Amino acid sequence: MTRPAVPGYHGAWGRPLAHQLVSQLKKDAPVHQFFLVRQVEERATKDGKPFLALRLGDKSGVLEARVWNEVLKKCPGPFAPGDYVAVEGRTEFYQGELQLIVSFIDTVERLRARGRKLEGFDPALLHLTTPHDREELWQELYSLAQTRLGPPLKDLVLGLLDRHREDFLSSPGAQLYHHPYLGGLLEHTWSVARHALQALAVYPGLNADLVLAGAILHDLGKVKELAQPQAPERTPAGHLLGHIVLGWEMVREEARAQEFSPPDLLLQLEHIILSHHGALEFGSPVLPQTREAMLVYYLDEIDSKLKMMDQHLESAGAQGEFTSYHRVLKRVLYKGGEPPPEEPRGQD
Repeated sequence: MTRPAVPGYHGAWGRPLAHQLVSQLKKDAPVHQFFLVRQVEERATKDGKPFLALRLGDKSGVLEARVWNEVLKKCPGPFAPGDYVAVEGRTEFYQGELQLIVSFIDTVERLRARGRKLEGFDPALLHLTTPHDREELWQELYSLAQTRLGPPLKDLVLGLLDRHREDFLSSPGAQLYHHPYLGGLLEHTWSVARHALQALAVYPGLNADLVLAGAILHDLGKVKELAQPQAPERTPAGHLLGHIVLGWEMVREEARAQEFSPPDLLLQLEHIILSHHGALEFGSPVLPQTREAMLVYYLDEIDSKLKMMDQHLESAGAQGEFTSYHRVLKRVLYKGGEPPPEEPRGQD
């Protein structure tokens, strides 16, 4: 029997196509494969019809998807972040962004319970993870704290790293905009710390221990702000307090347990953590008021913004020389011109 080529088709999940990485999907491509649900939002059209706005991911990136009302009636879910799903549909461009229009969706769990075959289902293809070896990153970061910090900040930082090793290895760097994947927090922290070492060579008059300790601990609160690394969600504490306050509390608790002294040094480290977003409107309760705090703020900005640019460029379609508008960066990005043509070989 030939399947009807209509968006609302809801048939049995059959043999999927070979998995196409999100980063390699093109316009008007048929999709029949598995994804990981990273975000789910219930919305309504202008005429009040409900639909789902999903973010589906694999190990290469994340794709916007829409489940319109006609399909939602036949594929009601529920769907939640962290679900593995079988999806059929077709890609299209909308406002310069590639998105997937879904004609069938169901969870692997429900399909498996109904005895459906799940050929080609491989969770390893669906997990977005830092491209770096996490154990190597951890060893480099820990060694940096051991060899470049002096007491008492050395003891404070190592105590927190020891306590939260597994959290660092798995936590994402953010829910959505930068390093939003397994090991993202570790990658981001490692990068900011390395930037700090380079900057200290240029600005030797700064307190190097404060800068490096602040670089390593500035996002510590994200281990409590975010849960479920494969599909990051904010915890209740993340919603109500946020990672800046959570990190400040964690540092203060560890300092109290270690009977940290002198108090002024601790105060300056706490100031770095509380001010590292650089502006009140971005969540910092205070502005950077020391040179060390100002440096950590800008190093954090550099790494997070460059990662946002990388992610946006990687997800951009092939059309045009510029990407779509990035809402956080508030600009389009230039993809770079065409590579120069290769010179013919074997000719003088």
